[in-house]
Amino acid sequence: MKKLLLVVLSLTTMATFGQLNKQTSVGKDGAIGKKYGTPIHAKMRTNAERPVCADCEVDQIERPDGFITEGKNKVDIQQVGDSNEAKGTQVGNSNMSLIRQDNSNFIPGGVGNLASTDQTGYGNGADIKQFGNDNKARIWQSGNDNYAKQDVGDDGAKQAEGNLTYAAQSGNGNSSYQKQRYDNNEASAYQVGNNNTIRQDQSSGPNGSSGSVAFANQVGDENAAQQNQVGSHNYASVYQTGNGNVSVETQTTTTDDPSICNISTVNQVGNDNKSCVTQNSMMGNNCSLVNQLGDGNSSVVSQTAYQGANNASCVLQQGNMNKAQVTQTGNVGGQ
Repeated sequence: MKKLLLVVLSLTTMATFGQLNKQTSVGKDGAIGKKYGTPIHAKMRTNAERPVCADCEVDQIERPDGFITEGKNKVDIQQVGDSNEAKGTQVGNSNMSLIRQDNSNFIPGGVGNLASTDQTGYGNGADIKQFGNDNKARIWQSGNDNYAKQDVGDDGAKQAEGNLTYAAQSGNGNSSYQKQRYDNNEASAYQVGNNNTIRQDQSSGPNGSSGSVAFANQVGDENAAQQNQVGSHNYASVYQTGNGNVSVETQTTTTDDPSICNISTVNQVGNDNKSCVTQNSMMGNNCSLVNQLGDGNSSVVSQTAYQGANNASCVLQQGNMNKAQVTQTGNVGGQ
């Protein structure tokens, strides 16, 4: 009798377990294929693969328009030859400084020219033009509504290699423009204040030596920096601290040396900053680093490499609601 009870209990338990197992199985099968609120093709491919935002522009250089007259102070210096020095110092309002130096018939082993302008006050301007090699130009401005322009070399036959331009501005509404042609040139610009703009244009060649270096440093809000480099083995760097700053870097490599790399670095600390980097390379390589610390920042990097060139991009963002997009296009062997 006991054995019979045990068998009955055993069968009952197995039947119950089988029924539970069957129900559980049916429950799982019923869940397969059910939708819980996403698709619509995965929310239109996750909002069309989202990022994009930083539509950065910049393009600066204004001032002229009469190029200041009010106070009628003026410095106009013109020098031809080697080892010349020119310095204009102005304290007050509505000043203007013009310096022209030409050592394009430079003798190897000689010493280049030096041009320097110091201005303190409102509505100042400065315009330095240099031809030849191993020249140095410096502009220092303190105050509001200043304008700084440094132009080295010539779009035609006059070469200008190994030149150095430096500009520092402290105040609001300042503007700095630096243009250099040919090889081994360096441009540095520093700004402290609001609504400042830096633009640096460099073209190295045609003999494609070591390229040029551009550095821009801005402290404050709503600053804008633009760096354009054409040639080989160029280096561009922007450092911005503040909110609402914009950085634009464009590099185009013209070289047949696959070991050469144009390098771009952007560092932004603050909120709502934007960075746009565009690199195009024929044979040489593209290398980009963007580092953003803060909230609401946006970075867009576009790299195109042809004929065996390579792209390398690194974007580091720390904070909330940041966006980053990197687009790389390669065309191996010119196919």
